[in-house]
Amino acid sequence: MMFKIKKYNQWGKYLLLAMGISVLSTSCNKKLDIVAVNVGSEGKEWASISDTRAHLMGMYGLMRAAMVDNYGHWVYGEMRYGDFNAYSRADLRVVQENKLKSAYPLIKGLTDWRRFYAVINAASLFIERAPEVLSKDSRYTERDLKYDIAQARTIRALMYFYMVRIWGEVPLLKDSYDNGSFVEVAKASEATVLAFAESELLNAAQDLPYVYALGTQSYYGESYGTWVGVLVNKITAYSLLAHIAAWQGKYINADVYSKFVVDNYSKTNLSLMSVPNLVNPTTGLFGPSTQAQILAVRASYELGEATNTGHIESLTLGYPIVTKAKPDIYVNRDTINKIFDDVNDTRFGIDSVSGLVRTNYFTNYNGDIPIFSKIKVIRNGSGDSDFSIFGSNLVFTRLEDIFLLQAEAKAVLGQKDESIKYLNMIKAQRGLKPYINNSPKDLLEEIFLERRRELMGEGWRWYDQIRLAKIKKNNPRLNALIENGGIYWPISSDVLERNSKLEQNSYWK
Repeated sequence: MMFKIKKYNQWGKYLLLAMGISVLSTSCNKKLDIVAVNVGSEGKEWASISDTRAHLMGMYGLMRAAMVDNYGHWVYGEMRYGDFNAYSRADLRVVQENKLKSAYPLIKGLTDWRRFYAVINAASLFIERAPEVLSKDSRYTERDLKYDIAQARTIRALMYFYMVRIWGEVPLLKDSYDNGSFVEVAKASEATVLAFAESELLNAAQDLPYVYALGTQSYYGESYGTWVGVLVNKITAYSLLAHIAAWQGKYINADVYSKFVVDNYSKTNLSLMSVPNLVNPTTGLFGPSTQAQILAVRASYELGEATNTGHIESLTLGYPIVTKAKPDIYVNRDTINKIFDDVNDTRFGIDSVSGLVRTNYFTNYNGDIPIFSKIKVIRNGSGDSDFSIFGSNLVFTRLEDIFLLQAEAKAVLGQKDESIKYLNMIKAQRGLKPYINNSPKDLLEEIFLERRRELMGEGWRWYDQIRLAKIKKNNPRLNALIENGGIYWPISSDVLERNSKLEQNSYWK
């Protein structure tokens, strides 16, 4: 899924809708500080297919805003005990050190979950109100309603999974709250919230198509070319199910769900990508191309969505790629050499004879600070360093990720040969020697090392460390944090003040 909030000029009103929703979601009330997400008078809303399309696009817009605010996706997923170091920013350094009660604006913003509940509220409102349009607009069909509600359920489930990984226990809201009768709600257990998310995704998966507007069909009056790589689909739902199961340690389920993706991904025109194709700033996974995706959030320069903040490039790029002297975060040379230890690795390698550096993931390796340039979409991918406006896609999950998740599940379940098969599919794609059955290297450690290399900068490092520590129980620092709840973030004081039924996460009291 790659989100385009404006595919054509008339889609500008959808952006305005999302912006209006976002502004409303920052207002105060007693229900987790969420207010109505419907824009305009009630009498004029939910009357036509234009309303459902506007609210659907607005929901995707809120999701993007929630994930990129304060660079959240990357700070949550990459900075704590990760491979990235903060160069000069103290606020990022305290995250790196897990000092999450520090009094920095960025920390305060990242402890506040209200932006995620704005997405959830928008999804719940859509599920409740969209059926009204069927009787009011003959252009809106049962099929459209089925697709739309399935997308809302998928997005709502994703937001709950996202929050559970950050805060652990969170309030579980299943209904919208746009009528002014807000009540305080206590936190639900992690298992309860994820069970709801799993149920939502299973239901959504039954109704989601592999592709939208196939053949002569249309969806919202548009053809396949408009929607490919834009909206969540059946493969998205099963990929999220696999990740939820793995996070819970339910590897039988993770195996089933990831296997569904592996067996059916071609139905959505997905494929494993070579590294040059992956990182190409104009035609690659993170660029403005319209390739099929599992789950990514688009911010196209051509569609007026590129910005100078809310992108990983704002943190990682520096001179000579952009005019900024030094990056905010970087991976040091010792870490690079430790992780990318095969000269044939197409992501990064140093030829032992010529000394030439393969620079698909890094630039300026021999300079003062290596630049993580795997993702470098300046403007539309061909912009120059004088214009630090970025149009990259936030990739939540992709096919290589799911293949490695399948390998992980097989390894935990003791299906070693199958695990090695899926691991080696990715290794072969990256020019590495295959893992052999009698290797002295631990298979599970090798799978997570491959994830570390492949998914660097995509927001997985922290969560992968947690999963591995739970399985192997050989990381004293992380296992102690897991035991004491220190893997979660504290809850914002603003949120706690507005809901007397909430308590601060125990580790941060």
